Amino acid sequence: RDIRCLVTDISYLDPQEGIRFRGKTIPETFEALPKAAGSAYPTVESFWYFLLTGDVPTQAQVDEVVAEWKTRQNVPSYVFDAIRALPRDSHPMVMLSVGIMAMQKDSKFAAFYNSGKFNKMVAWESVYEDASDIVARIPIVAAFIYNLKYKGDKQIAIDPKLDTGANFAHMIGQSDQYKDVARMYFILHSDHESGNVSAHTTHLVHSALSDPYYAYSAGLNGLAGPLHGLANQEVLGWIMEFQKKLNGAEPTKENVTKALWDTLNAGQVVPGYGHAVLRKTDPRYTAQREFCHKTP
Repeated sequence: RDIRCLVTDISYLDPQEGIRFRGKTIPETFEALPKAAGSAYPTVESFWYFLLTGDVPTQAQVDEVVAEWKTRQNVPSYVFDAIRALPRDSHPMVMLSVGIMAMQKDSKFAAFYNSGKFNKMVAWESVYEDASDIVARIPIVAAFIYNLKYKGDKQIAIDPKLDTGANFAHMIGQSDQYKDVARMYFILHSDHESGNVSAHTTHLVHSALSDPYYAYSAGLNGLAGPLHGLANQEVLGWIMEFQKKLNGAEPTKENVTKALWDTLNAGQVVPGYGHAVLRKTDPRYTAQREFCHKTP
């Protein structure tokens, strides 16, 4: 905290107001970007354009990204075979990391490096190609893992008419309402400055000229830790355990306080609450809470 060691143009995490994407707060970002058809929320594709360029895209530019990602969404069958070969009780993050690594043989950056014509001045082009392929394919791989583990391996095909967020909701069998949940959630968690474990890990691994598949898989492995992304899972476990201890009683200030102190006094953390940088309520939480209040 308070040690300035990285510079990023994409986002900035202010201790008092939270994340800014290209200078815009979360509400300003949602307001500025073109919305998905029939939705009050932008597409993930429009946000990708905004993060990369710093410019708010036109609808035509968003449509170009949507169309381009559809050409990159074809996940080879051996990726699914590799995931299916894992024990079914493997954690979803293990499966996702393995899925990303299974795609590594398609790395355009690795092919460029091994071509004997590698030129660091233009190497960013093949990094961009790999990154675009990975981002376009992640929702397909993630939906496959969800259905494999929790839906008896009943897979749902991509709908070619839908944007990325909506397609993810469709592929895991959710309602139309969940399409906006996916769009919102993917945007809120797309970038959080460059110093967190997963983002820093991808930079560190790629600095050795490991291709983006190696780097992204390594970032996922960092994200899987309980002091990073796993806190999203662990906080639900903590709350469910607390509800079990209440045995039907209503939560009160007194019994919640006791449960918190019992956790802390046992030498454990209360997962999902607090932040290493933020000194006030995380605006990502506020955005999700407002979504819940205005959604019937």
